[in-house]
Amino acid sequence: MEDWQHIKLTYITHFYCNQDNINSVLELLEKYAAYPQEILDQVQFSIVDDGSPVSYEIPEFNLNLHWLRIDDDIAWNQGGSRNLGVTYAKSDKILITDLDHSLPPETFAYLINHKNPGRDFYKIYRTNVETGEVYKGHSNLFFMSRARFLRHFGYDEEFSGGYGAEDYRFVKYHKYHGSRQRYLPKKYTCHQREVNREKAYHSLDRDYSRNTPIDLKKKQQVSEFGAEHGHSRMFLNFRWHTAARFTRPAPAQQRHTLWRHLWWFRWLFSSLAK
Repeated sequence: MEDWQHIKLTYITHFYCNQDNINSVLELLEKYAAYPQEILDQVQFSIVDDGSPVSYEIPEFNLNLHWLRIDDDIAWNQGGSRNLGVTYAKSDKILITDLDHSLPPETFAYLINHKNPGRDFYKIYRTNVETGEVYKGHSNLFFMSRARFLRHFGYDEEFSGGYGAEDYRFVKYHKYHGSRQRYLPKKYTCHQREVNREKAYHSLDRDYSRNTPIDLKKKQQVSEFGAEHGHSRMFLNFRWHTAARFTRPAPAQQRHTLWRHLWWFRWLFSSLAK
């Protein structure tokens, strides 16, 4: 029987490759598989293939990895892919990112030990590996709580089928409900990856014409009817299957026998304060 209590962070990314291969995905996972054991023991990788038409074999990785494949051909199903990856996450702390970013070991370690994000969701500064320049975070890369993500229905899959706006509307909807967007310290950044956009990426057209009217409709719904509106509640509106799953041996857990006493004192203090 599997037990995932030791997982402290789930790394979620998705891809659609309609060219020659999926090397952009495999190279990233090979890089992560060489990271220190104390990081890999506590991280789960939730990888979602958004229905790539290319054929490939999945090599075995020494990672806690769940590889999911969407069966339905839905263009620009980025929101649905992220919803699926989060659904299979084994931790409340999640990192959602695109394929063209990577995390260095020190950022993984920081997120593993970070307190639960709760109502906060974080962007991460990016570093140019060649120059060392630090610049603003990507608009669709988040460190946040899985519970908070699901509480507000994830990404709105009404946008799936066309390009754009689902990330902007995701942020706005969370802010309407009191979520606070912040940045991680600049000491802990992510790196922009160089991926082969001619052979191991996609060639989809970035055309806003379908999704712009949808976004305007949702903006109007919120304005007229309040913060609970402006989201279709469409979620996992497709078929999928597990393509591969790998697990690392669970590490030995550290004993923490004082937690119950600490919990009791906190409960007593909060009760007397009421």
